[in-house]
Amino acid sequence: MTSGSFGTSMARPSEEQNSRSIMILAGVGHFSAHFFELMFPTLAVALALQTRVPLAEVLGWSFAGYLLFGLGALPAGWLGDRLGARLLLIVGLFGLGVASLAASEAPNGRVLSISLAAMGACASTFHPLGRNLISRTIAERGRALRIHDVFGNAALALTPLIVAVLCARVGWQASYRLVGYALCAVAVACAFLRIDDRDLAHPAPPPLQPVSEARRPLVLLLAAAVLAGITYRGFTMIVPSYLAAHTTTIGFGAATSLVYLIGVGGQYTAGMLAERNDQRRLYFACAALALAALLLMSAVTGLLSIGGAAAFAFFMLGLRPIEDKLFVHYAPARWHSAAIRGTAALTVGVGAVGIWVVQWADAAGGLSFALLCLAGVTTLVIASAAALVAVDRPRADSRTATVEHWPALVRPAVAPVAGAPPAVPAKHSLS
Repeated sequence: MTSGSFGTSMARPSEEQNSRSIMILAGVGHFSAHFFELMFPTLAVALALQTRVPLAEVLGWSFAGYLLFGLGALPAGWLGDRLGARLLLIVGLFGLGVASLAASEAPNGRVLSISLAAMGACASTFHPLGRNLISRTIAERGRALRIHDVFGNAALALTPLIVAVLCARVGWQASYRLVGYALCAVAVACAFLRIDDRDLAHPAPPPLQPVSEARRPLVLLLAAAVLAGITYRGFTMIVPSYLAAHTTTIGFGAATSLVYLIGVGGQYTAGMLAERNDQRRLYFACAALALAALLLMSAVTGLLSIGGAAAFAFFMLGLRPIEDKLFVHYAPARWHSAAIRGTAALTVGVGAVGIWVVQWADAAGGLSFALLCLAGVTTLVIASAAALVAVDRPRADSRTATVEHWPALVRPAVAPVAGAPPAVPAKHSLS
């Protein structure tokens, strides 16, 4: 009996049915991961008002949750290879729902922080396992992964608005309760999806030959990515509170959703520009423009504050696809899968330090001072990016094989189909 059948007498799903079920399960997981990521910062605005606890203290309750959200991806990937991605995705969804129900009954900040830590551990399964499942089992993986990304981006754009409306109508505790019941119901429904999660036999991707295996560029890129992760996490924690304090024209939930919607546009734009421009200089430019946006946010109010936040999200989210391509370029071929998966977990996990930064800064000088502190971290991102450009200038013959984003999260490919023609590696220039 396969993991996708309920009995030996039940026929396996067709390829089309199997692909659809896998995309639903992985997509729901991706949506839930980003919903968890953005729910608490939006909810913290109402939580601080209702409990009369300082915002800085409220934000600090989420540190363990975001730390596990990032670092938990590594053991989740290991367990998924042994227990099956389908099982762990469903368990993660149900666990996230149960943890949300526990959060709704939390009598104090300590218990709430434990519930948030459980949410982070459960949500950490969705990113590596969803992409892994799609990459191993769906023939049209490029299209499937684009649809998968749509689920995540929809969560970025909708979560602040949904949570703000729920908090305004029923309060923060009932909001967690409703979300918890919904996630448990979705997990039960997903358990009935017929999924055959065996590896799809397809030609192995060509071996990758990075332009440079020098360690200095890779270390500089990793430093920039980790620092950018700290800035981004700090931004996500304070932007709902910042917009609530600076805008009255529209609700802060709608304003935050608009900011992330524009940020998603920046992610797609940077991904396209990175295909035909020097990725090192493009990374530097995005970081510099993100710094300018943070400084603007610290100095304006009203609708201009929405513009500043949207500009920051546009350029900061734009760093992500550029980072992916640069890691493929610099990491030795034998390390590609582990390097990109590991650095993604590290940047999200260490990014939780951004919570400490804004917690301290908000308590010391308010939201504007917190933005200036994040600007200081972003300055270090720019310095790392500038050093990367300086130590590894593009050469006329700089070329490397390209891959789609999906192989970064895939286990070693299965043997090629018998008689399949050899794959011809594509060429791509960073400059």
